[in-house]
Amino acid sequence: MRVWNRSTRVWDGFTAFSFAVSVCFVSWAIVIAGWFGSDFTITIHPLQFTIDTRSILLTVPALVPAIYCFVTYPECRSSLRKFDAGWKVYLVAVAAGLILPFTNYLGTHHPEFPWGGEAAMDIARLFARNLFLAPLWEEIVWQGCFLHKVRAFSSPSSGILLSSIGFTLCHGGKIAILYSGGVPIEMLPFFPCIYLCVGTILGSVFEMGGGSLWPCVLLHASFNAATEVYAGSYNRTSELGSYVAELAILTIAAGYFLRAATRQSRASI
Repeated sequence: MRVWNRSTRVWDGFTAFSFAVSVCFVSWAIVIAGWFGSDFTITIHPLQFTIDTRSILLTVPALVPAIYCFVTYPECRSSLRKFDAGWKVYLVAVAAGLILPFTNYLGTHHPEFPWGGEAAMDIARLFARNLFLAPLWEEIVWQGCFLHKVRAFSSPSSGILLSSIGFTLCHGGKIAILYSGGVPIEMLPFFPCIYLCVGTILGSVFEMGGGSLWPCVLLHASFNAATEVYAGSYNRTSELGSYVAELAILTIAAGYFLRAATRQSRASI
């Protein structure tokens, strides 16, 4: 039988709800401050590195809750020390992260498929840049902490769905940034649905990996990288058909992953 590591702080439904609301509040507040506050550029000439304060603030929303979770809950630390999810789980996680964003192509009106050596290098670069940033921090919060804790009083499927809802609400500030960055308002309703599906897949992979966080981090980082490469080609962020195609495939994939995670959990009992 699978044994989930637990701290002495046992959660109930109210504690889980309070945690999710607090994380979302902190994330939204920091995003708003970072986006609407003053922007200053910091340049490190010897390293030829430049970053603006707004970019720094926009990466902090997931970091602050993640530090709290890491310090407070042993589950977060133990999930980061677990690497024994199995090679199949790692393979499926990375493959899903790289392939799913390109399913948008099924609904595009651009015949050019944005793939090749240059795209592969861009994905590798973005993957490396994102690996230890938001994907890691968000997975610490929503899988390593939240999902791990709610599993004490919920079924695998219920815990995964609760985690995916929190993951979705926490990205509300990101949706506002996408709108201010030029994404048409009629496209915005797709994003909560997409985040919900991605959150379900991430929670399912966490369950399938026996509580190891790293398959989720790899999936999350590769998904973000592939999405940025694909969406940046031919201004695809304004294509309604692309969002419809992606959401349809993600919905099917989320259902498949959730079913697989639930069946594996039942088989391990």
